Formats: sequence, C-alpha cells, structure tokens
Amino acid sequence: MKEWQRCLQQQLEPVLTAADSGAGLSTYTDMPFGIFLYPPADEWELRAELRDLTIRLENAGKTVQRLSLAALLEQAIKAAGLSLEEIAEAEASLGPELVRDTLRDVLSGKAAGAVPLDELVAQAVDTSKPTSSHLVFLERVGSLFDLHRPSALLENLRNRVLHPVVLFYPGQRDGPAGLRFMDEADADHNYRPKLFA
Repeated sequence: MKEWQRCLQQQLEPVLTAADSGAGLSTYTDMPFGIFLYPPADEWELRAELRDLTIRLENAGKTVQRLSLAALLEQAIKAAGLSLEEIAEAEASLGPELVRDTLRDVLSGKAAGAVPLDELVAQAVDTSKPTSSHLVFLERVGSLFDLHRPSALLENLRNRVLHPVVLFYPGQRDGPAGLRFMDEADADHNYRPKLFA
C-alpha cells in the first residue's frame, strides 16, 4: 500500500465518516475544506480509490458528490461561447501562451460571457443535502494546471460552500503549508485548509 493510500484510509476517511466532517477538515467554520495530496502519476489509482471510498462513506450514511474540475472547465469554456475544437485550433495557429491567457480569463470570469470557476462549483453543490452528511469531492484538479490556482478557487468558495469539501490535489508539500501543483509549479503558500498527506 502506498503512503497516500494509507493516509486516505487512516487519516481522511475517519474524518469524513465522523458526525461533523467539516470540523475535522478545518478549524474554519466558513471554510470546511480539506486538501488531500497525492502524486500526479497516481491519478488513475486515486480515481479507483475514490470510487471505493465513496461506497464506504455511503454505507456509513453519508452522501458524496464528486465534481470533476475538468468537466467544469469545459462548462466554463462553453459558457464563454467557445468550444474545445476552437481552443485546439487556436492553440495550433496562435500558440499555447495566448490560449492559456484566454482560458485564465475564462476561469476568472474576466472573459465576455464567462462564469468564474468558483461560481460553477458553488452552483453545482447540492445545497438541498444537509451539511452534516453531504460531502463534496473536487477531482481532476490537474486539468487546471497553469490555468487557475487551486488555492484561489478554495478561497473564493469561502462562505459560499458550507458543505465539507475535499480537494484532491496532485502535487506535493513544500514546507509546512506550501504546495507544488503537479510537482512542477512554484510553491503556493496561500493554503489555509488542513492538508492530508
């Protein structure tokens, strides 16, 4: 068993099965979020583990909503009046830098017609479910690499999403509270949620 799998089962899962999952994820009542770290190369293994974890949590009386940030990225692109085909064509003809800047504007809500990523996440959370038993998993976070900082996403969800949220972060710790996204980006030290690593 890999270290991150042990952490998932022995550290994160007990918090999520507790009566008040949000309290174990964070000391901030307006930000009941936790971050689970795993090696980017283990993405497929993580997805299998999350499938099994979801089953165990639901057997324990919780409901789990799994939100793919890759799917929300695609939704944001469409909301801005673009298509994945247009993005691919633009990258081929104009270069990746311009496309990256355009996608950053889309995800931040600066582009015409764009809906910010945090708004899409907040809209997707099923608020009809009780905060005591409904968990939200943010997955496929690697799709945001070089486009949107996960720390900014969580900060912008503060006071807007009150359900316990776990962001599954492909990367590694850098110092006591810094994280390196996809093991490549410069460390981001703006994380306040509890880190599970």
